Amino acid sequence: MGTDDRPRGVIRLGGPGGGSRTGPVPAPTTGGDPRPAELTRGAPDGRFGGRGALQANLNWLPGPGADVNLCCLVSFRDGRVQVVQSLGDDYGSLTAWPYVALDQDDRTGASSDGETLRVNPQHRALFDRLLFFVYLYEGAADFRSLGATATVTAPGDAGRRILLDESPAGSVACAIALVTPDTNGFRVRREVRWFPGHPEVSPHEQIDRAYGFGVEWTMMEKPPRRPVDPRRGGPGRTR
Repeated sequence: MGTDDRPRGVIRLGGPGGGSRTGPVPAPTTGGDPRPAELTRGAPDGRFGGRGALQANLNWLPGPGADVNLCCLVSFRDGRVQVVQSLGDDYGSLTAWPYVALDQDDRTGASSDGETLRVNPQHRALFDRLLFFVYLYEGAADFRSLGATATVTAPGDAGRRILLDESPAGSVACAIALVTPDTNGFRVRREVRWFPGHPEVSPHEQIDRAYGFGVEWTMMEKPPRRPVDPRRGGPGRTR
């Protein structure tokens, strides 16, 4: 953990579906698709058809060794809410409620696949809205040196890229994109709204208050990371 005293992580208390994980979710592959277009302040909107899972992938530079976490807040039309994230093993599920799943927890940025959220379009009629967001758990003071990029894709679409390269000093979280379902797929709107570290209010709570999902939160921590073996340049084995 870092040496500062800001809250580290939060997880939704209870709720239908809990934190059930049905197994690893494959990361997206791009094959021969052209380079994704970029969503910007001037052109923030994209649309994706419902022919396959909507995917949001996060990658960042491994050099700083930062533990960055991709998450999703989900609001359903029946009033239920859920967070999908690695903290608390709330990885979700594509085949059962909440029909959103996270593939893995990359603790350092060393994985070439990064972290990927997937949304099942067959159940989009149940969704009110979804918010993709990211927060820094440990390993860096803010996002300025991390080179983080989010890419939203769907089958048959080159995707949309959202650069997270304008972090103000001290920002430890970012609301990336707001997703709403429509008749034939999903609409994605770039947000890139930054949130600073706060000694009493976690990044999750700040984001929730800003977007009004109404989640109840409690503090949790991850297990300590394994030490890095400098000879291998990656996670070392604890003796």
